[in-house]
Amino acid sequence: MDKLKHTWHKTPRSARRILVLIVGGLVVLAGICMLVLPGPGWAAIFLGLAILATEFERAEKIRAAIVKRFKDAIEKARTKTKH
Repeated sequence: MDKLKHTWHKTPRSARRILVLIVGGLVVLAGICMLVLPGPGWAAIFLGLAILATEFERAEKIRAAIVKRFKDAIEKARTKTKH
């Protein structure tokens, strides 16, 4: 695992960013498709955003905003069920 990590960090940043963009983008697109098809759509979208967030700050901000909205919705649902 250390060798893989070392190789990854030796790879030029532009090549890493392109690879992360392709893999993360494909996972996000698959997640979007799974919102209407059978499969764990939201989980795939979160995974894709997490992959993208390793190299892109904007993806991290989007991921954090989505997580905040879900936490707020869960909290709102919990308070409604207690009353």
